Amino acid sequence: MVNHLIIFISSFILLSLTTAHEFHVSKCLVEFNSESSEIQISINIFIDDLETALSEKGIVNLYIGTGKEDADAEIYIKNYLDEVFIIGMNNSSEMKSQFIGKEVSEDLTSIWCYMSIPVKETIRSIYVKNAVLLKVFEDQKNITSIVGPAKEKCSFMSSRGLDEKIVSY
Repeated sequence: MVNHLIIFISSFILLSLTTAHEFHVSKCLVEFNSESSEIQISINIFIDDLETALSEKGIVNLYIGTGKEDADAEIYIKNYLDEVFIIGMNNSSEMKSQFIGKEVSEDLTSIWCYMSIPVKETIRSIYVKNAVLLKVFEDQKNITSIVGPAKEKCSFMSSRGLDEKIVSY
């Protein structure tokens, strides 16, 4: 009986590691850092979903997060995020973010992408449009947490047609 249980659990673990995930979600943190006077952005995206989005643009064989990763992978990721993730402040137009880099998650299924935007004035409002993967997967959801001045917190979930939020301070 114990052997059957071990085989069942082992099989379940192996199958869960080799099959595609059945949900499409990304996580994002947009946080104002008063010490460095910048908005810091962290986005977590499943690697296979990101590679699917990039392949729809003709960018293939990136092997993100592996030893065979394409030398230009970060450039492609940055350009994609510049298209689908937009930040504005104080009713101004899009602010240009600086891509800091990326790192693979501990479970090797996703990557964290890091960006920052310098802030030179008092923040009265933050606009976030998070359309990451929304054109690729109908069921895609993006969970975005915003931490503004005085550590005021707000969260929203974006989906097709509902992908932006303005937070006033």
